[in-house]
Amino acid sequence: MDQAHAQALLAGERARLERLLAAGSGGPSPEDLGDEVDDADRRDAEETATAVDQLLGARWAALQRAEARLAAGSYGRSVRSGRPIPDERLEADPLAELTVEEAAAAERGALEEDDDAVGLASADHPFEVLQDARITPEEEQASDEDDEPGPGPSPGIHVDRDDRAR
Repeated sequence: MDQAHAQALLAGERARLERLLAAGSGGPSPEDLGDEVDDADRRDAEETATAVDQLLGARWAALQRAEARLAAGSYGRSVRSGRPIPDERLEADPLAELTVEEAAAAERGALEEDDDAVGLASADHPFEVLQDARITPEEEQASDEDDEPGPGPSPGIHVDRDDRAR
């Protein structure tokens, strides 16, 4: 990617982040959020604002690092391996610091290190691509077992009745 195009991408990202930062400072007033008894709306708005501020802060720091790499002549190369980052990736995210493969490996490593991770990752089947999308990982695993258990109790409601005539 040529220097002028990289500068234009970073300038566009800087303008976007500045707009988002300016918009984030004028949140709703406390009077507009919830009532006196239940202040869950206010707490939710505060926590959301904090999370957005953290994300914007991280993006701003990444922008400054990208601008420093551009000035040093290393923009467009992985900060980890030095391999070139494809132009398509930089077009999609001008602040990319790693190749797609390196970013995926870093994400996998972060998930493995974080035992308390929540979300879509499953300990048994993290992001597994199945042969048949209609079959769940548990069903596929059960069909792979040689000795399947016999029929168990019905999952429905069981009512014990005495149907004998009285």
